[in-house]
Amino acid sequence: MSTYEVEHNTTDPSIPQQPTRRRRPDLSTFFSTLSQISPDEHRSRPHAVPVPRDVSAAFYSLAEALEVMRRESEGGGASAGSREGGDGDGDGDDLLSQMIQTLLREADTPPKEVEGVSEEFCDVLDRVPRTSLKETQTCPICNNPFLEDEYPLVVRLPCHSTHLFDLECIRPWLRLRGTCPLDRTDFAKQEREKAEARRKKPVEDDEEEWDGMYG
Repeated sequence: MSTYEVEHNTTDPSIPQQPTRRRRPDLSTFFSTLSQISPDEHRSRPHAVPVPRDVSAAFYSLAEALEVMRRESEGGGASAGSREGGDGDGDGDDLLSQMIQTLLREADTPPKEVEGVSEEFCDVLDRVPRTSLKETQTCPICNNPFLEDEYPLVVRLPCHSTHLFDLECIRPWLRLRGTCPLDRTDFAKQEREKAEARRKKPVEDDEEEWDGMYG
């Protein structure tokens, strides 16, 4: 037997309607492009130096994927509601639009190399258990309520305890840009500074050892 909606080409107002969850775009093309140019030790071309058009392609690819998400929202996806977490004004669509514009600017004048965080950084992000989430909390990027997922994978960024994101949404941005979309904390820069400090430390120890021998 056909449903009320099929028979009357409408929606029964007496039946509570579930909000449409914004579908996340396919990011396989983006991650494939990123694997060719990322300085991560696991990249598929470990000794290759990316040319500007390769880096630009990664920025365009992610911008296009986020634009798909934004268009679906405008076409009747999950509406932007109140969200806990984040310190910026405006709704998720505003943040999404800002992220897209940032990516397009970077694509026009790309950096020499991808300066995002490592995959390891994403792997060790603080996971937020489902029991700690509230019904009103949504991902600032996709604007979907965290608890709409049966098994939500929500992470907390180190910059602020309220900066929570779906890992699936924040991971590509972090791998490419390396910053918090809400307050622009540069995690990638922090990673590079720590790596540089680790590289210098053995050298300093060796110099002290030689100085002691001839002191």
